[in-house]
Amino acid sequence: MGTNKRKSEGRYRRLVLPLVCLIAAIGILCGLFVIGGKVAGSSNHNHKSIGSVAALSVEASDTQSAGPEETELKQTPGEDYSLTVKFRNGQEVIRGIFTDRASSDADSTDESEQRTVTTPNGDFLYKVSDLQNMVNNFPEMQDANMTQPVNARIEKTDSGFAIAPQSDGTVLDKQAVLRAVENAVSGCQKELDLTTTDGIYQSAEISADNEALNQQLAALNQAVSASITYTLPTSTRTLDGSTTVNWLTQNADGSWTKDDAAWNQHIADYVAQLAADTDTVNSDRTFHATGIGNVTIKGTGYYGYEVNQSAEISQLTDELNSGAVTTREPVYSVTAYASPDDNNGFGQNYVEADLSRQHIWVYVNGQVAYETDCVSGTMNESYHTPEGAFMLLNKEKDATLLGDQIAGKENYYTYTQPVSYWMPFTYSGCGMHDASWRGAFGGDIYIANGSHGCLNLPLDAAAQIYNLVSVREPVIIYYSAGYTLAPAPAPVQTEGVYYDKNAAG
Repeated sequence: MGTNKRKSEGRYRRLVLPLVCLIAAIGILCGLFVIGGKVAGSSNHNHKSIGSVAALSVEASDTQSAGPEETELKQTPGEDYSLTVKFRNGQEVIRGIFTDRASSDADSTDESEQRTVTTPNGDFLYKVSDLQNMVNNFPEMQDANMTQPVNARIEKTDSGFAIAPQSDGTVLDKQAVLRAVENAVSGCQKELDLTTTDGIYQSAEISADNEALNQQLAALNQAVSASITYTLPTSTRTLDGSTTVNWLTQNADGSWTKDDAAWNQHIADYVAQLAADTDTVNSDRTFHATGIGNVTIKGTGYYGYEVNQSAEISQLTDELNSGAVTTREPVYSVTAYASPDDNNGFGQNYVEADLSRQHIWVYVNGQVAYETDCVSGTMNESYHTPEGAFMLLNKEKDATLLGDQIAGKENYYTYTQPVSYWMPFTYSGCGMHDASWRGAFGGDIYIANGSHGCLNLPLDAAAQIYNLVSVREPVIIYYSAGYTLAPAPAPVQTEGVYYDKNAAG
């Protein structure tokens, strides 16, 4: 009996242990079903149930290690979303603007202020005012940080003009920016490039390809395209765009125009300066006088270089207007027989007359080829021979010299005088000629009984000089000693001498 009892107890133990384990397992399983049912019924929104399950997962087992699914569930909805906004002068990042629907306070939030965005993680809310405040606080949205657009414009260069391209600046349409950002957020964009988005930035009104601007550029560059190189007695000088570009007028708005009055004045000023730098007529010059050394030849007379300013202005104006490129001499009224660096511009062939010594020397190739005494003009204010650097204007044989014309009587003169050799050197009628009526030359005859301004010569001397000199050669006249002039004599009352130059010719 004892053995059977132990066997029965053993069988009982073997039956009870599995039964207890089975009952416990059933109980645990039922508990999970109950909990699961409560959880499933406690939420009206799918995304909130994700958050609740995540919370429950954390409470269900502190000892379980979280797997990949649990890490994703622990994220705050929308926290990984960001929008990079690119401006012309920087970029900004928008993040952290979302709240989930369940946690938003519907009673205290105006629905018109809310926007719903569908993301891969679900639908999320953001407040319009929050987003706008964030964007409005960006540095790029501040007026103080914005630069105004600048139109394309014509700028002066060293020798002409060029178009400086427009600059669009950084002035924003702030409302357009907010709309673009809201659209980007609503579309879950990761990047918004406002530099390529239409209607965001103010643009310059005039671009570099503007037709009117390019027409103006062409006209301005045409105005300064001419290049005139002057061949001067001792140098060259070029007038081109590097100078004429400064003759154009810049207006108050920064544009450039060719103001005709100002332009023409610049031309006149340029020619006047060209003449001042080139002319030797009317300039005092040093001369090595025969036998006495250097003397100063007064700046009177006609010999040397003299720019004809009115004619040069006319030609230069035409050349500048046409854009001419040329090399030439200025338009001269007179040019010197010799170069300026040859014996102070007198060269090696010239006539020298010292009226204080009443003597004339003729130089050929730098040597005295002939010399003679003479009689110059009477030393009064009307008839004295003028001093200065003149030039031989003409050579004529068998000419008739005429005195002053009698007022009111055509072809009547105070005197007429035939001469064999006539060599004028002033436009007022002074010249060298033979004076066969005189019996003596030189000395002081000239002071009280001289000519009417000419240089009287013996006949053979006049012939010699006539054969040695050439038209345009210098005739250098000076007084090596001081002198005084008597008052002009009273006019001579005369019926005059009739002489018709045209008939005689």
